[in-house]
Amino acid sequence: MEQPKIIINTTLSKEDYRRFLYIATFRRNKVIIPLIGLIALIGSFVVNFDGGSFNLIKFIISWVFLFALAIGAVLFKVEKKNAQRVKTDKTGAFDSINTLKFYEDRIVMENETLKSKGELKYEQFYALMESRDYFIFYLTANQASLIRKKDVDDLDAFREFIVQKFKGRYKKI
Repeated sequence: MEQPKIIINTTLSKEDYRRFLYIATFRRNKVIIPLIGLIALIGSFVVNFDGGSFNLIKFIISWVFLFALAIGAVLFKVEKKNAQRVKTDKTGAFDSINTLKFYEDRIVMENETLKSKGELKYEQFYALMESRDYFIFYLTANQASLIRKKDVDDLDAFREFIVQKFKGRYKKI
């Protein structure tokens, strides 16, 4: 029987999930914050354009206010989504041990607490992103699974193995 190349036991705490939401919101796509800034800038221009007169100080203050308001709205949405997920988790998914077995052509995922087991070929994944603390495996554009780097024994060997499997779909964020 074929032996896995790498085995990782990892968990997902409520704080890990919260941090993932922020990563997915702000770091997955680098244009989000500049886009919010641009929209706030346009909004500030529209608000301050008064039939030919233009007040630079009022323009800058309103731009900063609109930018902060937009960021605040996004943060509120992230926190609300996090609270909803934590509140509705009846399965015990948080803090349970996920065992991931990496073979040459596939990943086998097991969770004894949830009594679940799944297998996916590397080609079935949408993307792999690496942040400072996590490897984020996107099953679709909106569904992901995390591996905490602190749970990986040989980080360099794992990175080399997994990046090779996700050629063209790997991104460091």
